[in-house]
Amino acid sequence: MKPSKPQWCSHPPFYDHLGLQLEAIGEGQCVIRLPYVQHFGNTRSEVHGGIVASLLDITLSQALRSTFHSPADVATISMTVSYLAPAVGALVCSGAVVRAGRSVAFADGEVKDENGDSVCRAVATYRILRPR
Repeated sequence: MKPSKPQWCSHPPFYDHLGLQLEAIGEGQCVIRLPYVQHFGNTRSEVHGGIVASLLDITLSQALRSTFHSPADVATISMTVSYLAPAVGALVCSGAVVRAGRSVAFADGEVKDENGDSVCRAVATYRILRPR
């Protein structure tokens, strides 16, 4: 039997705009691939830091959403991004929930380039918005 394709926990149009590919999701973890396209490049043809930060935020929020057993929304409270090396080519981001309470959660993630080298890391805090 062929394994089922992973499903986004939420899927705003921005994800398609970036061309994101969901590789794995579940149990507080997520892996997303960002194919390289020329218009993501900065003046040095590296992936712009804002794109890398978006990839991290999306991956971490999806990891968090994968832990929900009932509908809830997520809002980023803070995210600290550490750029370790130039991001060149296609990127893969992996993220995981570190701890989650009823209304606040913490997650961390890493972006690797197509050679498997770490180019960026982030830690983030999220607000969990549950319906009343």
